[in-house]
Amino acid sequence: MKRLSAYNLLDPAVVENPFEFHRALREQAPVYEVPGIGLFLISTYAGVLEVLADPGRFSSKSGPAVGGMAPPPEVMEAMSAGYPTVDTLLTNDPPDHIRYRSLVSRAFSARRVAGLEDYIRGVAETLMKNFLHEGTVDLLPRYAVPLPLSVIADQLGVPRSDMALFKRWSDDAVAPLGGMISLERSVECAHSIVEFQHYMAKKIEERRAAPQDDILSDLIGARLDGAESLNVAEMVSILQQFMVAGNETTTNLIASATMLLGQNPEQLALVRKDPTLIPNMAEEALRLESPVQSLFRLATEDTQVLGTAIPKGGRVVVMYASANRDAAVFPDPDRFDVQRENARAHLAFGKGEHFCIGAALARKEAAIAFETLLGRTRDLRLAPGKNDFAHVPSFILRGLKQLWVEVSPA
Repeated sequence: MKRLSAYNLLDPAVVENPFEFHRALREQAPVYEVPGIGLFLISTYAGVLEVLADPGRFSSKSGPAVGGMAPPPEVMEAMSAGYPTVDTLLTNDPPDHIRYRSLVSRAFSARRVAGLEDYIRGVAETLMKNFLHEGTVDLLPRYAVPLPLSVIADQLGVPRSDMALFKRWSDDAVAPLGGMISLERSVECAHSIVEFQHYMAKKIEERRAAPQDDILSDLIGARLDGAESLNVAEMVSILQQFMVAGNETTTNLIASATMLLGQNPEQLALVRKDPTLIPNMAEEALRLESPVQSLFRLATEDTQVLGTAIPKGGRVVVMYASANRDAAVFPDPDRFDVQRENARAHLAFGKGEHFCIGAALARKEAAIAFETLLGRTRDLRLAPGKNDFAHVPSFILRGLKQLWVEVSPA
C-alpha cells in the first residue's frame, strides 16, 4: 500500500477504483488534510458518524460540488436564466432544513411507498418481458435505468413521451457534482438544468389546477401549522433533487447488485434458494458499492474529529464508501455476503438530519427489481468478454457505464 501523498483523489484511476486509497486513508490518517487545498477527508465509520451527528459544527451549506467551491462565472450566467438557487434539503441545516423536510415527508411516507408496490411491480414485469428472450442484454438501459426512472417521472407528472428528456436532465444534473467535467460541459449542464426548471414550473401549475395522487401533488399541497408553503423556486430545487435521487442512485444500486451477484455465484445461489434474502442482499450491495460515495460539509468553528484539528471554514468530505468498508464495523469488509448480519448498518443513505428521505422507496424498488429479475429467470450470469465494469467518472457518485448479462427464462 502506498503512502497517502502518492494518491490524487481526482486521478481517474483512483476514482474508478478508490478502495485501495480508502483503505490507506483509514489506516494512515482517518482524518486527512489533502495538501494544498484545505480539504479534510473523513474515512472511518466512527469519523463519518461524528460529523453527520453534529450539523451545528458541520454545515451542509458547503454545496454539493467538489470542495463546495462556487461555480465558474460562465455557469452562473447560464443558471441566471432559471429560478434562483435555494438551499432546501441537501444543502441546508436546521432549523430551515427541518421545515423543508417536514413539508416533503408526506411525499415519501410509508403509505405512499406501500401504495406504489403493485405499480412498481408492473413496471418491472413489463421491462422484463421486453428483453427476457433476447439472451444477452445490457441491463442498464433495458432495466436498471427505466425502472426507477419511470417511477419517479410518473410521480412528478412527466409523461412517458418525455422520458428521454427527463433522463438527459437527470444525467446533466449529476455530471458536475464529481468535479470531472470540462467548463464547456458544465455550461451545457447548466442550460439543461434551467430547461428542467421551466418544464417543472409548468407541471407545478398544471397540478395546482388539477391535483392527482402523486408525489408532485403532495409537494404542492404540503402545509405545516405556522410554516409557509413552498414557493416555485423552492419546489423546483426539491424536484431536481427528487429527479436525481429518485433514479440515478437506484439505477446504480440495481446494476451494482447484479454485478456483485454475477461475480459471486455462490451468493446468487443463496438468494435464489431463499428470496427472503433479497432485501439484505440489496443492503450489502449498498454497503460495498455505495451509489453516493461522498458528500461535503463545512466546519462552522475550530473543532476536532477523532482528535484531529479542523479549522473554522475547513471543507470536510464525509466518505460514505470508505466508512462502509471499515473493518472495525464490517468484518472481512471487501467480501460480498448476502447474509451479513449488520449489512443494514451501512451509511449509504447517510445518517441523522440528512438521512435519505427516499430510502424507503429505493429499498422497495430494489426488492421488487430483484424479485422480478430472479423470479423470471432460470439463469443470470455476466456475459463473458463484454464487461469492463468501468464506472461513470465521478468523485461523488458511483455507477456502471454498462452491464451485459446473459439471461434465460424460468
